[in-house]
Amino acid sequence: MIVPRDGDAARVALRFVAAIAIGAAGGAAFAALGAPLPWVLGSMGACALASIAGLPIAAGAATRRPMAAVIGVVLGSSFHPGLFALVADWWLPLLVLPLFLTIAAVLCATWFRRVAGFDPATAYFAGMPGGIAEMVLLGSERGADERTVGLIHAARIFLVVFALPFVIRQFHAPVVVAASGFTSASAWPDLSLLLWGGGSMIVGGVLGRLLRLPAWHLMGPLAVSGVLHATGITDFRVPVWLLAAAQVGLGATIGCRFAGLGVRAFLGILALAAGSSVILLSLTFAFAFVLGRITGLDVTLLALAYSPGGLAEMSMVALSLGLESGVVVLHHVTRVVLVLIGAPLGFRPFHQEKRS
Repeated sequence: MIVPRDGDAARVALRFVAAIAIGAAGGAAFAALGAPLPWVLGSMGACALASIAGLPIAAGAATRRPMAAVIGVVLGSSFHPGLFALVADWWLPLLVLPLFLTIAAVLCATWFRRVAGFDPATAYFAGMPGGIAEMVLLGSERGADERTVGLIHAARIFLVVFALPFVIRQFHAPVVVAASGFTSASAWPDLSLLLWGGGSMIVGGVLGRLLRLPAWHLMGPLAVSGVLHATGITDFRVPVWLLAAAQVGLGATIGCRFAGLGVRAFLGILALAAGSSVILLSLTFAFAFVLGRITGLDVTLLALAYSPGGLAEMSMVALSLGLESGVVVLHHVTRVVLVLIGAPLGFRPFHQEKRS
């Protein structure tokens, strides 16, 4: 086992602090401009530009995980005892979700194979509507170019997270920084937050790792916090400033994924990802409008539940709109599980078909 030197650890920490500082500045600028979801979008955009410019910023696994744990606790705090009754109204969108994922995967994989010219394995896993880490791992085991798969998924999330709040704002109430129902205006965390929130992070992280949950550093704390809130054991709320800080960390993490890319390479990846993003967003809104007409459910919430962004990112958008983010979390967790099960099963037929 290689033990990192103290100098290396200090360098990583300083680069993370620099990323957070740049991200916070970008978030503050977007907030001043009145942009939707400013702390995520501003941080993400600023750190992406800084990464491409070669500035010494980074958000590696060791620095991302604490931020992800905070976000998990924040998302879990949006659960409440009445959520289960609400979810009962969402049986049809959940039932239709596998159909949506299948169509999305086929269209996007075909896009990357036919238009981008990727090899079959890389095209397949770049087109899967799953998480970055999971698709990179599954793809690398089957001969895909893991860097290309990772960059395409990072660019797809970047584009969707950046575009979707602006699209939604055209037919929904203006986006606010945080939904008061899920946050506390208190300037400092109180004892209940320190005990319950800190405990959710620690216990959730341990359980997530032991159970080998996908994105365990996010899903474990989310699950523990969600159970505590949904059962009514506690009702602790996260201060507004902590939610904003978590959003800055989330945006910085996405932006820093483009480190090492030149402008031309970055624009090339964005162009390819833009094609798949248009396909995915078109499908998302088509399904959302049809399901909305059939069920009478909120079209905006349906769009966020089906959107091709990440679980944390789309749930944060729901939080900022004051919508039921627990419903969004449920659909995206289901999506991740379905893709993890279905992607390996569908790879061989796709690979054989493209070779013939």
